[in-house]
Amino acid sequence: MRWVLAGFLWHVGKGSQMRNLNCNALVLVTAGAALLSLAAGCQRSSPAAPRSEQPEAPAATPAVRTVKPARKTVRHPIEQPGFNIEAYQETPLYAKVTGYARESNIDIGDSVHRGQVLAELDVPEMEVELKQKEAAVRQANAQVQQTRAAVLTAQAQVERAKSQSERLARIGQGGVLDRESVEEARLGYQAAQANLEKARADVAVAETQVEGAKANRDYARTMLQYTQVRAPFGGVVTQRNVNTGDFVQPAASGAKGRPLFVVDQIDPVRVFVNVPGADASWVHNGDPVSLRLHGAGGELFKGRVTRNARSLDPQTRTLRTEIDMPNPGHKLLPGMYVQATILVEHANVWTLPAAAVMTEGDQTFCYRVENGKAIRTGLQVGLSGGGLVEVLKRQSRAGSPGREEQWEEITGQEEVVAGDLDALSDGQPVGRPADNK
Repeated sequence: MRWVLAGFLWHVGKGSQMRNLNCNALVLVTAGAALLSLAAGCQRSSPAAPRSEQPEAPAATPAVRTVKPARKTVRHPIEQPGFNIEAYQETPLYAKVTGYARESNIDIGDSVHRGQVLAELDVPEMEVELKQKEAAVRQANAQVQQTRAAVLTAQAQVERAKSQSERLARIGQGGVLDRESVEEARLGYQAAQANLEKARADVAVAETQVEGAKANRDYARTMLQYTQVRAPFGGVVTQRNVNTGDFVQPAASGAKGRPLFVVDQIDPVRVFVNVPGADASWVHNGDPVSLRLHGAGGELFKGRVTRNARSLDPQTRTLRTEIDMPNPGHKLLPGMYVQATILVEHANVWTLPAAAVMTEGDQTFCYRVENGKAIRTGLQVGLSGGGLVEVLKRQSRAGSPGREEQWEEITGQEEVVAGDLDALSDGQPVGRPADNK
């Protein structure tokens, strides 16, 4: 680069040759300037090397809030739509005998009491038959009286024959009478005794006939009572299918047809609720129940579980539960639809907040804080509700790996992480916030 500059200055120094410079000299000057600029650039210092990366700071220990198990009451509401309200009893009434319906003032919606006559059938032939049976009873009683009189006659004949036989026997001993007369008197006494026994047997037969006649009379009287259709219990008539003058026949075997009346007992009523299988084990007789009507202002009724099937329906996997609800004002009518809430309560049990308990698959656990670390601990839990979970037992970490799980009772001294369990792992160091120390 220096040689080129020196040569250029030599050419400029020559005066005679300066006039002969042509445009090529100008090109050379421009080129030299460019070369000087390039040389200056080559002498610049190289850029600074990149700085090495700084090591990352260690992750901060998370601060967690802890709680201890506390004894509280866990309330778990089981809300289910109830089936239709049904009458406590519903009885269709059919005719037992054939006859013509007489006039009746009973109609649907009427309240009736037990034994009240709802309809009466006209069966004149049965009334005649009953009179015949009653006459037969009177005849049998008269026959008894007659046979009893015959017994008295036979007893008198026995006494007479006995006396005569004894008298002739004494006379015969003195030789006054022959032996044949004495023997005849003795045989007459025996015949009189036989007649007495027969008369007594006739009385027994006549008395048996009286019993038979009375049974026939009672049967006719009972069948005649079936001409009156009576209410089996106090309730409400919900169906009436008979009119005055209708020819009524007994229901055929296997095909009852339409009943004359249907009577429902609606105080109390039955409410049926199908409890899902997951909640079935918590339901017991006596649990409080709230029933809210659909429509009619959504009025609320209180009751208790009366009975349950204690077995799940294999088709729906639900537990059939019944509530007998008092209904003195007849506000609950069969066929109405209700929303049922069964409240299950476990009082004075160990509990944890729901946020402190986590479930993954079929495992339920919490994180206990021990020696500044979060320890994942399995739990056996019971009822849950109202933001609380009933805690039955906790898993013990004692024992060698591979041994069967061991469980310990809850003591109430366990320090349990109160929330944000997703951010924790087993054995992770944790701290405490200032207000939880």
